[in-house]
Amino acid sequence: MITFLPDHKQDVQCFRAYEKETETGFCTYRLEGYRMIFLSMECKDDITAEGLARSAMNSAANQNAYLAVISKELFRPAFARLGFKDEDGSFVEIPEALAGGCSCSHN
Repeated sequence: MITFLPDHKQDVQCFRAYEKETETGFCTYRLEGYRMIFLSMECKDDITAEGLARSAMNSAANQNAYLAVISKELFRPAFARLGFKDEDGSFVEIPEALAGGCSCSHN
């Protein structure tokens, strides 16, 4: 089972993914008013990326963010499944992205 835990610093928010005791990835983002901006996404698989993105967006929404923004450099299929429109840099309304179920193959 993969666990997603916050690791927030002063100016940058971070979520880390762990499988048992081993870190398997992380993402960072910044809050700017009602927007969250993904700064990095480091992980080997797309399921972990989706979990990190969902965790980060949920945390940002709890801090009054409404829109999530991703650059084309960080875009991957997990973001498309969450509703980001294209690979040229995109945004999504966080409540809409989180309303869909997990797209992984686990029951």
